[in-house]
Amino acid sequence: MLNRPQLQITEPMDDVGAPGRMFANPLSGVDILSAARRQIWVLVASVVVALLLGILYLVQALPNYTSSASILIDAKKVGMTAATPLEGSLTFETGAVDSQLQILTSDKIASAVATRLGLQNNMAFIDPQGSYLTETVKGAIGLVRSAINVVTQAPPTPEVKDLPEPLRLLLAVNVLQDNLRVARVGRTYVFILDYSNPDPVLAQAIVGQYANAYLEDQLDSKFDSTRRATNWMEERIRDLKAQSLAADEAVQKYRADNNLVEASGRLIDEQSLTDATTQLTTARSALDTASARYQRLKEIIDNQDINASLTESLENPNVAQLRSRYLQAAKLESEISARYGANHLAADKARKDMAAYTRLIFAELINLLPGYQSDVSIAQARVNSIQNTINQLRQTSASNDSAMVKLRSLEQESDSLKTLYSTFLQKAQELQQQQSFPVTDARVISDASTPLLPSSPKKLLVLLASLVLGGIAGAGLGWLREWRDRGFRTASQIRDELGLEFIANVPALQPSAFLVQQALTPGELPSAGGTAGGAAGRRLTLTYNPLLQKVVNEPFSQFAEAIRALRFKMNLEFPKRKGIVIGMVSMFPDEGKSSLAKNLASSIALQGTSTILIDGDLRNPSLTNNLLSGPKTGLIDVIAGRASVENVVAYEQESGLAFLPGGARTRAANDVFGSSRAQDLIDSLRRQYDVVIIDFPPVGALTDAMAASYVVDGYFFVAHWGKTPRKVLKEFTINHPELTDKTLGVVLNKVDLKNLGKYGSHQSGSQYAKYTHKYFSDSTTVK
Repeated sequence: MLNRPQLQITEPMDDVGAPGRMFANPLSGVDILSAARRQIWVLVASVVVALLLGILYLVQALPNYTSSASILIDAKKVGMTAATPLEGSLTFETGAVDSQLQILTSDKIASAVATRLGLQNNMAFIDPQGSYLTETVKGAIGLVRSAINVVTQAPPTPEVKDLPEPLRLLLAVNVLQDNLRVARVGRTYVFILDYSNPDPVLAQAIVGQYANAYLEDQLDSKFDSTRRATNWMEERIRDLKAQSLAADEAVQKYRADNNLVEASGRLIDEQSLTDATTQLTTARSALDTASARYQRLKEIIDNQDINASLTESLENPNVAQLRSRYLQAAKLESEISARYGANHLAADKARKDMAAYTRLIFAELINLLPGYQSDVSIAQARVNSIQNTINQLRQTSASNDSAMVKLRSLEQESDSLKTLYSTFLQKAQELQQQQSFPVTDARVISDASTPLLPSSPKKLLVLLASLVLGGIAGAGLGWLREWRDRGFRTASQIRDELGLEFIANVPALQPSAFLVQQALTPGELPSAGGTAGGAAGRRLTLTYNPLLQKVVNEPFSQFAEAIRALRFKMNLEFPKRKGIVIGMVSMFPDEGKSSLAKNLASSIALQGTSTILIDGDLRNPSLTNNLLSGPKTGLIDVIAGRASVENVVAYEQESGLAFLPGGARTRAANDVFGSSRAQDLIDSLRRQYDVVIIDFPPVGALTDAMAASYVVDGYFFVAHWGKTPRKVLKEFTINHPELTDKTLGVVLNKVDLKNLGKYGSHQSGSQYAKYTHKYFSDSTTVK
């Protein structure tokens, strides 16, 4: 049992065998370039097809000519002719400007243009002749409609020229709107009008009429609006005038009926009440002043406060004189007391004078008290008199309050009607002036241009678009092909996804178209392996097939070098060992397993090693059919005991290779290699030959290779380059460890060496590939 590396299970694959996982690691720049090299012809083909389609479109497309004009929404003129102070500012809002765009593309403008140019009667305009492709599609649609009308017995569809004029006008409007393009230039107030038509003169005429129709529509709309507003305002002015006069008469009549006399805009009673209220405030202030003086004087007298008498001394000369003498005596007393002492006679006399003066001052103040009291009484009487007058006026005014409320209501209504009448009268005069002011909100700043060159189709743009779309389609198809690539292409895929060793890339060979038969006599048998051949002593017939003789006929070819890589792997795994049993297996038929088994066996035999090749594919013995001309006996007969190995085996003249055929296909039995007789036969061949190579049937269909695992020392797994599904082979290696553990490696067969370099292999596309022709001499060498 060989110590094979354990299979590492990587990411789970999808249902189609992980197509597109060309690399175990994420794609790098080199991987992308390699994929591009592999799919370059798909990309080129897509680009060529797209360019051809673009050229075909340009050849059959009809040229269109585009005429343009520019219209400006004039801000200054809108402000000057605004009907209200807010109209000019509102016109420049984004929504208002966009509304003008909708007016330009409206049915009304289009109908006006079609009517002025008579487009409803222009059949070339309503039902134009299209390109070859368009006419073909229209013809097919017409045939389908005719067939439907015949089946349903419906009346035939009328021709455009037979339609009534209103319908033709509607068709013309639709054609105009379909080919007209109106766009606002950035955030400006400028509109660009473009119209495309096969006739450049007609295109220019249509754009010019569109601009004229739009400006006339602006004027008409303003005139109509002003006229309607003027008529309405005249009726409203007449009504307001009559209402204002009636309201003013009602005010005057009500005032006379209720004796509501006014002076200076106010009622007399209201004016008198206001004056009396003012007088009352003044009288109360005087009363408060007189009462305060009386109370203060009385307080001074009662408290005998000589110092507080100073205020009254300013108003009464007697009190002022006495006050002055009192102060002189007080000063003298103070000086004498300070100089001679308080008991001095002069000081005592001064104090007596002070007391006398005090009595005189308060006597004088007492004389003034009745006068102050009289002032308070007079002020109180005046307040009472004015209050009585106010009360009488209030009683008189209370009777007029209800009348005044209604009078004010009538006056307010009259004033409102007067103001409204004046406003409407002024606005009516402004509207009358605007009716004769022919200025629109827009003007043409660029007249309709004369198209000299067709605007469509844009040849360069179409070709560039075809090139880009072709490139995108080619890249998509290439990516899809890469994604759907489910086979093995590189050694890294084998190592990463199967966990097995990669042995060699075997180049694809062209199968031989002829067979040559040679008769061998016992004396012609080669010396190599002669022990087995000489013992036969019989004449055996071998068929010469160049595909199976590649290593013999071309020992310096790349194919032979790949076979030597298998032989080297055997020597590395089984050094100096005799009786080695090697099995050649593949997943499916036609993967080249049998050809590799024959060439490997011949290569080993050419080295002087006794080798026998066994055709173990008993269901489809391709080696037997190619190397021998219809043998009747073979491996089945040897295992069953009906024939001996010496009677069945055949030899290759050039190498001395012994070949044990499978026998007749009809004699194939189930589970041949699982029998004890098969094991005894293999053990016998081990002792007789140094190397035993068995060509097993495909493991995807039959279990012969697994059944023989107990006698086989190692397997070579052959996979068709780019064909064998990775998912299937990976699942097989996981589910059959008895075969996987003995697998020496995987061989990629039928490799296209010219394309191998596109997958990063050293066999092609690298520096070494430039010199391979110096070392290999066959047709498969990459040059």
